[in-house]
Amino acid sequence: MKTIQELQADIVDEFSVFTDWMDKYEYLIELGKGMPLIDEKDKTDDHLIRGCQSRVWLSCRKEDGRLHFAADSDAIITKGIISLLLKVYDGQTPEDILAADEGFLEQIGLKENLSPTRANGLVSMIQTIKDYAANLREKPAEAPRADASRDLQDDVIAALRNVYDPEIPVNVYELGLIYEIQAEPDGQVFIKMTLTAPNCPIADEVVAQVQEAVADVPGVKDVQVELVFEPEWTVDRMSEEAKLELGML
Repeated sequence: MKTIQELQADIVDEFSVFTDWMDKYEYLIELGKGMPLIDEKDKTDDHLIRGCQSRVWLSCRKEDGRLHFAADSDAIITKGIISLLLKVYDGQTPEDILAADEGFLEQIGLKENLSPTRANGLVSMIQTIKDYAANLREKPAEAPRADASRDLQDDVIAALRNVYDPEIPVNVYELGLIYEIQAEPDGQVFIKMTLTAPNCPIADEVVAQVQEAVADVPGVKDVQVELVFEPEWTVDRMSEEAKLELGML
């Protein structure tokens, strides 16, 4: 069986033949069709990956010292992204998974071509795979750590889904107005966001609503919201759910 590094190198070679990112997206979709699918009975909240803009389920079993994953998603691009990760990590040992880096994702340009919400979801997928590896390795070097910042970020995202754009009946998170979320274990939260238009007359009100919603999240000690307009917001930053809600799909 190939090592993780060899599989990553194969993926870099496969993506190098594409010069357009639409072709790369098509390839991701094809990968998703061949992914080992999670059993329908395992599509439960326990197997949902938190932090993804679309629903993604991931299960894991250990056999002969190696981890075998199965997954599914209700969004075709997200399904392709998780299938790409499983192509690398499925059948590997917990120790090798924990030791691996994800530099190949930057080499193929995946991170820079994802919306901020999808990029956050990618990070959550990788972290979940590594959490499985940490919990299933034979001799953990130390007790599993409490991932307080990750849990807090999930709660912050849930709060942001309750803040709506004043002109569009979709919440600011699904609209793709949230560019960055940093949630620290000590309760410090930093958010970088934008608006659909720089000259929005109630910009201060929207920012205040975001700050108040996040400040009410248990465990949050302080919130800083930075309003930016670079890069410029476009409809491409909207999630599939938002586009569906607005009749754009």
